Formats: sequence, C-alpha cells, structure tokens
Amino acid sequence: MSQKPASLRLALLLIATTGLLSAYPSPPASETLAEARRLIATSRLPEAREPLATLLAREPDNLEARLLLAEVLGRLHRRDEAITLLKDAVETRPEDAPLLGAYGGQLLLRAGELGSGFRALLLARRGRAALEHAVTLDPRAPRLREGLIQFYRKAPALAGGDRGKARAHAEALAQIDPVRGAVWNASLLIDDKRYPEALAICDAALIARPGDYVALFLLGRTVSESGLRLADGEAALRRCLELAPQPGEPARADVNYHLGLIAEKRGDRPAARAAYTLALTESPTFTPATEALQRVSGTPN
Repeated sequence: MSQKPASLRLALLLIATTGLLSAYPSPPASETLAEARRLIATSRLPEAREPLATLLAREPDNLEARLLLAEVLGRLHRRDEAITLLKDAVETRPEDAPLLGAYGGQLLLRAGELGSGFRALLLARRGRAALEHAVTLDPRAPRLREGLIQFYRKAPALAGGDRGKARAHAEALAQIDPVRGAVWNASLLIDDKRYPEALAICDAALIARPGDYVALFLLGRTVSESGLRLADGEAALRRCLELAPQPGEPARADVNYHLGLIAEKRGDRPAARAAYTLALTESPTFTPATEALQRVSGTPN
C-alpha cells in the first residue's frame, strides 16, 4: 500500500483527536500553549505534539498552536507535514510576517535535507521568497534577518546563494542588534577561514552578552575548524547544549557535530564517534555527521 500524503496524515491526526474532545474536558488554550512551550524547550517533542494537535483541531485559527506544532513536526523530522500545516495558514494570512518566516524557514530546512535535485531547488527558492517578503513586512525582526544570512551564505548560487546579500543582511541586523549583527558577521569570517578575527568577535559578543547562543556556537565552530583554543570551544558548545535554540538558530545536531570535530582534533576517536552518533540521532539526514562518523569508525592509521 502506498504511503499516505503528509497532508492526509495530518488531517487524519486532527480528525482522530477531535473524537476525544467530547469525552474529556479540554484545558484552556493558554494552558496548553504554555505547557507545549515548556515541553519544546526541554526537547520533549512527542509529548508536545498531541496536545497541540488537539488544540488546533478545536481551534483551527489558533496561529500560535499552528506555529508551535509546525516547529515540533519539523524537529521530529516530519518537515513535509510542517510545511503543509504552515502553507494552509499562509494562504489565508499572506501578510503575516512571523508566519511567513516560519514557513520560509521550514522550506529552506527541507531543501537543505534534500541536498540537490529539482525539488530541493524549488523549495529553496520558495523559502527564500517567503523570508524576503517577511522582512519587507517586518524589517526589524532579527530572526528573519538571521534566517536569510544563513541561507545566502550556505546555499549554492543556483538556488540563490549570495555572500554579498548575506553581508547586507548582517549589516542590517547590526542596526537592530549590534551584538547579533557582529556575531553573524563572524560567521562570514569563519567561511573565509579568518579564524582569529572571528574568535575576537565572539569573545567581544560574549562579554557584552554572556550566554548568547549563537555567539557560543560560532566560537565553538571556529575552534572546531581551526584547532585554536580547543578547551574554550568545547566549553562553549557544551554550554549551548544547556540552552534551547530558537527557530533559525543552529540545532543541537550542529552542536554535537562540532563537538565531534573538536574531539577528533584532540585525537579522541571514541568521543568523536559518540558526538557524531548523537548528532545523527537528532538529525538522521545530517550528511556531514554521517560522513564524519564513517571517518572515525574506520581502522586508525
């Protein structure tokens, strides 16, 4: 039997949950949303999914429930369902900047998972267009800018990647949030292998704003690629694991991947294997972690 389309599976899930509503009293939406946010923050995603689906079946126009459920589905590697869930809302709210940003972000993440091919290219272009439109609606939203910086610096030119546009959005972000703008400029320096300059920016950002997730991550990434200040990089990444990334920020799989690279630079292959395995547990389609795990699982030279 062929697999049901994502939209049908989601519809069946919502229909199934509505059947329970008459038998059990439903908590207020505010309580459900607060509990879902708490569960998401502690990575208890399956537990957050069902009450959000139930709430959305009862209140189809509850945008926060829809956004949270889409985030949960995406992080559970059910990104096509997340895209369908958001697309339905975008069609009725085409000028809602946060909704467009979430929709564009999920499209870009799915395109990254697919890697290549016509569908990946199509999703990347749609995601970029959604994020760019969201920025025109809300030009002072930092996370929209961050999503576009990530896209433009990582995407191939065929899909619309453009380092000049990445710099432009980083400069615009610096006008809104100087610390975050500087940190994302550091990501471009890392791409150019200008590691000492990137580390200096991350250090300054963490003095100005201790515990900034992206600054911590980029410090760790710089260390993992350069081999400089291994202890500092490992400490920064382990601090990231104690925090909850926000939408558009590097995921825990990325953090564990870079911890694996640092372990490799230390010559600790068992620790590297453990870190790469964790990264793949969190994101099974994370190709760099798959390749790295194969590399450290072979016979040492």
